[in-house]
Amino acid sequence: MKGRSPSSLAELLDTDREALMADWVARVAPLFKTLRLSREQIIDALPAFLDELHAALVHAEEEPHSAPLQHSEAAGAHGRQRLRLGADVTLVAREYALLHDCILARAELADLDVPLSQLRVLGTSIDEALALAAVPFALDSAERHHAEAEERERFFQLSPDMFSVAGMDGYFKRVNTYFVHVLGWSELELYERPLMEFVHPDDQESTRAEMTKLSRGIPTLRFENRFRARDGHYRWLAWASRPVPELGLIYAAARDITEQKAVAHERERLLEAVRESEARFRNMADHAPVMLWVTDMQGSTTYMNRGWYAFTGQTEATGLGFGWLDAIHPDDLERTRRTFVDSSLDRRPFRLDYRLRGADGQYRWAVDTGSPRFDTEGQFLGYIGSVIDISDRKKAEMEREALLSRESAARKEAEEANQLKDEFLATVSHELRTPLTAILGWVQLLRTGHLPESRRERALETMERNARAQGQLIEDLLDVSRIVSGKLKLDVAPVDLSTVVQQALESVRPAADARGIQVQATVDTSSSVMGDTHRLQQVVWNLLSNAVKFTPRGGYVRLVVARRDSSVELTVEDTGQGISAAFLPHVFERFRQADSGTTRKTGGLGLGLSIVRHIVEMHGGTVSAASEGEGRGATFTVRLPLSVTQRRDPAMPPSPRPPVPGRVPTPLPELGGVRVLVVDDEEDARELLRTLLEDSGAHVATAGSAAEGLQVLQAERPDVLVSDIGMPGTDGYGFIEQVRALPDERGGRVPAVAITAYARSEDRTRVLRAGFQSHVPKPVEPGELLAVLASLAGRYQTLPKA
Repeated sequence: MKGRSPSSLAELLDTDREALMADWVARVAPLFKTLRLSREQIIDALPAFLDELHAALVHAEEEPHSAPLQHSEAAGAHGRQRLRLGADVTLVAREYALLHDCILARAELADLDVPLSQLRVLGTSIDEALALAAVPFALDSAERHHAEAEERERFFQLSPDMFSVAGMDGYFKRVNTYFVHVLGWSELELYERPLMEFVHPDDQESTRAEMTKLSRGIPTLRFENRFRARDGHYRWLAWASRPVPELGLIYAAARDITEQKAVAHERERLLEAVRESEARFRNMADHAPVMLWVTDMQGSTTYMNRGWYAFTGQTEATGLGFGWLDAIHPDDLERTRRTFVDSSLDRRPFRLDYRLRGADGQYRWAVDTGSPRFDTEGQFLGYIGSVIDISDRKKAEMEREALLSRESAARKEAEEANQLKDEFLATVSHELRTPLTAILGWVQLLRTGHLPESRRERALETMERNARAQGQLIEDLLDVSRIVSGKLKLDVAPVDLSTVVQQALESVRPAADARGIQVQATVDTSSSVMGDTHRLQQVVWNLLSNAVKFTPRGGYVRLVVARRDSSVELTVEDTGQGISAAFLPHVFERFRQADSGTTRKTGGLGLGLSIVRHIVEMHGGTVSAASEGEGRGATFTVRLPLSVTQRRDPAMPPSPRPPVPGRVPTPLPELGGVRVLVVDDEEDARELLRTLLEDSGAHVATAGSAAEGLQVLQAERPDVLVSDIGMPGTDGYGFIEQVRALPDERGGRVPAVAITAYARSEDRTRVLRAGFQSHVPKPVEPGELLAVLASLAGRYQTLPKA
């Protein structure tokens, strides 16, 4: 029969069984995907059922008029297996429907013409098998419903909660055993009386309101009232209810909370007592003369008395927790925090001082004392402590320490001064006697008349040299005396530093050449300052002669003069013996010498550098010394303010200008009647400009700072303002900004000229953007300045015509 198409459904089930089963499994498997069944579990009783189906179809063909076979033990077993694996009856019905479809699909594929009688047998057999497979599910559902009902009843009766069913008419319909047990009433007694009879009179109104809500279908999440028990006492019940309006019933669960209410009442009574006790403590603490605080186990502050808040200005929001640390001085904060944390870890008392910020922002010294707290069982609870203001005591201690320190310093200074005085007197004696010895010695030899001519010339040269040296020593002593008495005066005039440097170089070069020391000089010839030519030459000569004196043979000395912004910088650098780090801070002090013993290698009184510093400071400048150490040379730097004007050398011819036909050179502008305000922090510069402007007929007012200039401006109301840019505190840019902020009637729009050593194009741009009308660079040419002022004052119309 192999290869031949089946002639009936019975034959199809016999020949195509494996293919039919494969088709059915492929269609059924997705239905059981969530149950994760194997192929064998899916197939289950299908082969046995196909055998039964095959027998039914054969019986129908052989005896078409007889009754169909009753069978399908396999279907019943299949249903029980599916119930056990967790399937439901719907999936089982889908299985048998898919089996019916698979058989007909295979018949169609085999081009089998199935008679109606066999189709009827096929459908009837599958329907009967489905009915038998569904029987276990029906039996299981009925048993489950019965078991659930029994379980509900058991739960209702045995629950530790008070379950009840009440009607909308206000009577109980059912109560459980525990309900009866709690209240002591029998079920019959509870059913016979309205439930409101059991409610405390004070709770009846609220209970009626709750019943009204339930009658409207609104459930009760929690409601408390008092129910009367059979012994006459009332017990507190907490209710949760859900109405079923269509049945006219209310399902409720109650819980006896009488004990909880009693505990809560007792706790509230104890809390009230604690609150009263705490209130008494706070009242006493707030009126205590010290600042009090309390912390918890973690060290967080939980209480501070009123004294703390009044002293620091903090509030509970900013002071509690660890906020109190914000009031500690930053320099004392880490020490305070560390002491507090370490003490808390060790559970030990502590005492520390720190500065505490008061409400006025001022810090005052306080002493903080903390003690650990423990309960009756020895459990650590935190700290309690106090803070006391000890500023007065601390101030007295500090004053006493400062007095002792000053006394010690004064004693040490007096001892050092006495030692310096002795050393200086010894040095003066030595320095004056040494040239005097040479002079007297040669004089005595000359008087003998036995010296040859060559020796007499040498004697006179030696005497002259020693006499000049002694004269220089005396001059230094006189200068120091003038400095101490304040009688050293300066003859101030414009000074060309290149000339001063050249003269000083000529004075020291012979000594340098004699010792093989190379002296190099780089001088900016445009550098001009206001000062005393003689004194400035003394400064340069002192620095150069010191450099030559302390430089060994073969070394070099370098001198540089250059402009640095609004100042002139003079630097003397040598390769000499250098200055030790210990002596460098004292190098400009009077009577100080690094080598002051009897074995010193160089002479001198130790006054030269102190005189240099005083002269430089009288010129408004500064002097500093630098050295990398002994044997590594030294560098001295003098900074002097740049002169506001530059004096023209009378011997220098004026710059040639092309002749103008029919005209004569225009004279300097006259500023007759123009009111000018000059603002410059350098007094010499102010006086020079005052003289220049007053000679041109102007009325001049001066100010030494921006603040003073602002006051004079509003008081004098000048026609033109002249201001230096480089000033301490508020510079020229800040000054003109303040001026322009003034209203017009107070001088806010006065024309202004900036005088500055910053002469770059970007400097000029910045000056004009700041609010000045013109920019005049240093050194100032008088004609240029007068022309600018005349232009800004609108006075060119008064100038004489050519």
